[in-house]
Amino acid sequence: MQLILDQDEAWSLMTLVTSFVVDHSGVSQEGKQKLRRWRSDRAEGSQEMRALVDGMNKALGNFIDEQTNRQVRSRGRYTTKKTAKA
Repeated sequence: MQLILDQDEAWSLMTLVTSFVVDHSGVSQEGKQKLRRWRSDRAEGSQEMRALVDGMNKALGNFIDEQTNRQVRSRGRYTTKKTAKA
Protein backbone atom coordinates (compact mmCIF):
# COMPACT_ATOMS: atom_id res chain seq x y z
CA MET A 1 0.00 0.00 0.00
CA GLN A 2 1.20 3.47 -0.76
CA LEU A 3 -0.09 6.65 0.85
CA ILE A 4 1.16 10.07 -0.21
CA LEU A 5 -0.31 13.31 1.08
CA ASP A 6 -0.31 16.32 -1.19
CA GLN A 7 0.41 19.74 0.25
CA ASP A 8 -3.26 20.68 0.77
CA GLU A 9 -4.03 17.42 2.60
CA ALA A 10 -0.97 17.73 4.82
CA TRP A 11 -1.80 21.37 5.59
CA SER A 12 -5.37 20.42 6.55
CA LEU A 13 -4.14 17.59 8.78
CA MET A 14 -1.52 19.81 10.46
CA THR A 15 -4.13 22.53 11.05
CA LEU A 16 -6.63 20.05 12.51
CA VAL A 17 -4.10 18.46 14.87
CA THR A 18 -2.65 21.73 16.13
CA SER A 19 -6.14 23.21 16.63
CA PHE A 20 -7.17 20.17 18.64
CA VAL A 21 -4.06 20.42 20.83
CA VAL A 22 -4.58 24.14 21.40
CA ASP A 23 -8.29 23.71 22.24
CA HIS A 24 -8.38 20.44 24.18
CA SER A 25 -5.06 19.90 25.90
CA GLY A 26 -3.58 21.10 29.14
CA VAL A 27 -0.91 23.11 27.36
CA SER A 28 -0.06 26.45 28.96
CA GLN A 29 -0.93 29.75 27.28
CA GLU A 30 2.73 30.16 26.33
CA GLY A 31 2.71 26.69 24.77
CA LYS A 32 -0.46 27.48 22.86
CA GLN A 33 1.11 30.66 21.49
CA LYS A 34 4.19 28.71 20.36
CA LEU A 35 1.96 26.17 18.60
CA ARG A 36 0.05 28.95 16.86
CA ARG A 37 3.30 30.58 15.73
CA TRP A 38 4.63 27.22 14.52
CA ARG A 39 1.40 26.65 12.58
CA SER A 40 1.41 30.13 11.01
CA ASP A 41 5.06 29.67 9.96
CA ARG A 42 3.84 26.76 7.85
CA ALA A 43 1.41 28.67 5.67
CA GLU A 44 0.17 27.10 2.46
CA GLY A 45 2.86 27.20 -0.21
CA SER A 46 5.72 28.09 2.15
CA GLN A 47 9.09 26.34 2.14
CA GLU A 48 8.50 25.19 5.71
CA MET A 49 5.21 23.55 4.67
CA ARG A 50 6.92 21.76 1.77
CA ALA A 51 9.50 20.40 4.22
CA LEU A 52 6.72 19.29 6.60
CA VAL A 53 4.88 17.51 3.75
CA ASP A 54 8.08 15.66 2.82
CA GLY A 55 8.63 14.66 6.45
CA MET A 56 5.03 13.52 6.90
CA ASN A 57 5.13 11.41 3.73
CA LYS A 58 8.45 9.86 4.72
CA ALA A 59 7.16 9.02 8.21
CA LEU A 60 3.92 7.54 6.83
CA GLY A 61 5.84 5.48 4.28
CA ASN A 62 8.21 4.14 6.93
CA PHE A 63 5.33 3.24 9.25
CA ILE A 64 3.41 1.44 6.50
CA ASP A 65 6.56 -0.43 5.45
CA GLU A 66 7.13 -1.63 9.01
CA GLN A 67 3.56 -2.93 9.26
CA THR A 68 3.53 -4.71 5.90
CA ASN A 69 4.08 -8.39 5.28
CA ARG A 70 6.96 -9.04 2.90
CA GLN A 71 7.94 -11.99 0.79
CA VAL A 72 11.51 -13.02 1.45
CA ARG A 73 13.47 -15.53 -0.59
CA SER A 74 15.31 -17.90 1.71
CA ARG A 75 17.06 -21.08 0.62
CA GLY A 76 15.30 -21.07 -2.72
CA ARG A 77 11.82 -20.59 -1.23
CA TYR A 78 9.64 -17.58 -0.73
CA THR A 79 8.29 -17.04 2.74
CA THR A 80 6.17 -14.31 4.23
CA LYS A 81 7.80 -12.32 6.96
CA LYS A 82 6.19 -9.74 9.22
CA THR A 83 8.66 -6.89 9.73
CA ALA A 84 6.74 -4.98 12.42
CA LYS A 85 8.44 -4.79 15.81
CA ALA A 86 6.41 -5.71 18.85
